[in-house]
Amino acid sequence: MLQHKLSEFAQRQSTQGCIKSPEASPNGSTRIQPAKPHAKNWDHHFSLEASSRRVSTLKSSAKTPQADVISLGVGRPASEFYPWQSMIMPGATDSHGTRTEANQGDAALPMICTQGESAFDLRTALDYGPSKGLAPLLRFVHQHTKLMHNPQYINWDVSLTCGATSAIEILLRMLCDRGDSILMEEYTYTGAMEAARPLGLNLVGVEMDRDGLDPVALDKRLLQWDVASGPKPKVLYLVPCGQNPTGITQPEERRRAIYAVVERHDLIIIEDDPYYFIRLSGPFHHADTTEKQHVTADKYLTDLPLSYLSLDTSGRVLRLDSTSKIIAPGLRCGWISGCSQLIAAFTAHSDFSTMGASGPSQVMLYKLLVERWGHEGFFQWLMHQSRRYNERLNTTLDACRRYLPIEICNWTVPECGMFLWVEVDWKKHPKARREGVGIDSALQVSIEGSVHARAREEGVLVSSGSWFAVSKTNQDRTYFRLTFAAAPGHKLSRAVECFGNAVRKEFLKKRS
Repeated sequence: MLQHKLSEFAQRQSTQGCIKSPEASPNGSTRIQPAKPHAKNWDHHFSLEASSRRVSTLKSSAKTPQADVISLGVGRPASEFYPWQSMIMPGATDSHGTRTEANQGDAALPMICTQGESAFDLRTALDYGPSKGLAPLLRFVHQHTKLMHNPQYINWDVSLTCGATSAIEILLRMLCDRGDSILMEEYTYTGAMEAARPLGLNLVGVEMDRDGLDPVALDKRLLQWDVASGPKPKVLYLVPCGQNPTGITQPEERRRAIYAVVERHDLIIIEDDPYYFIRLSGPFHHADTTEKQHVTADKYLTDLPLSYLSLDTSGRVLRLDSTSKIIAPGLRCGWISGCSQLIAAFTAHSDFSTMGASGPSQVMLYKLLVERWGHEGFFQWLMHQSRRYNERLNTTLDACRRYLPIEICNWTVPECGMFLWVEVDWKKHPKARREGVGIDSALQVSIEGSVHARAREEGVLVSSGSWFAVSKTNQDRTYFRLTFAAAPGHKLSRAVECFGNAVRKEFLKKRS
């Protein structure tokens, strides 16, 4: 399956020749597939800011000048003023995660980008570039999106981003006005909440269960929305795989049910999915981490969850991917996929904010993903990373079983991602037992804070569950998020032991 699709890409590229820009060549899907419908028009969902946004005058004037035109109109220096002539990146690791040595052939050769090279001119990378991204890397992202998600409408597009958090902030400005409400899972990524609040947005948490966001609760919220409290929400933000912070991965049936509700109420979904490729279940889950199981790229791809972008028939899903959890967070580079109308609005906002992903970061990704690995090598790397994350998870789970008091703590094994969501039964705390059921939630908050402080004293930093709660009231459970990918592997057991000591000292202290 994968090899067939890659052959199609290679054949198409050879027949089309050298593509000067992604705008001049649509993503590869539209030329060989049967006719697909167009996405809906989303003018009615744009904010006042987005509706009044115009393209950059200077950037528009500088696009594709004639070869014989001398430009004095741009506000940037010529490349002869740049101090760098080349970038040299030694290849320390191949796509299987093996450290390469000098005698191991092409995999050990450094990746080099120079001024004037035809594949990816360093002068272009160091210059102001299109906010959407530079053509050599953007073409790879188009193909990757086609391989992974195969959008069901014809006018889809992609753009590079400066990471998911930056993209979320842009999307909220683009789709919401001050005073609007945005729907989120009841526990969610703090960066999304903290980006939304300064924009004057009201955050509405939707109940979750073991499969993630509850579609019945979502539908009820929307059906019973009181317009006197403000306009009905237009946006649903969610993290469907390895959810931050709960670690929940929505099953396909749940995704279809949520999408049906979204269609009925005409919402736009922001699908923030940085943990999508980090598989912890299926062939990557072994109780014995020394066990090796051969997994083909086709098997890996088949076992990946069905994305909301793949389900989308209207063009209402804006999907965010990131390199932060699978390659390196300092690149500050990811991509957004969705309806071309919405992607165009996103890049128009980017023109006046981030101005696009860093050129050197794009060089690093192009040299690695396109020239060194290719699509198949990239998938091999993602499989390798899944195995490594799974080893960390198993170490953490073993430590939890060994060091956490099971009469107080419980947890669910995640299928994707890097988080273990540990519940601590605060009602078994001495003060709660003494004061009885129905006590004020202030005690629950106090207990959470005490456990967190004791954990730091013991030598481990964990994240308090209340930090991720959309609503800070009516919480009746206490959670802590443990990130098993954050610490060196040999320190994980000790870290969990420290956390267990903190819980025991807080819950088993003498009653006052």
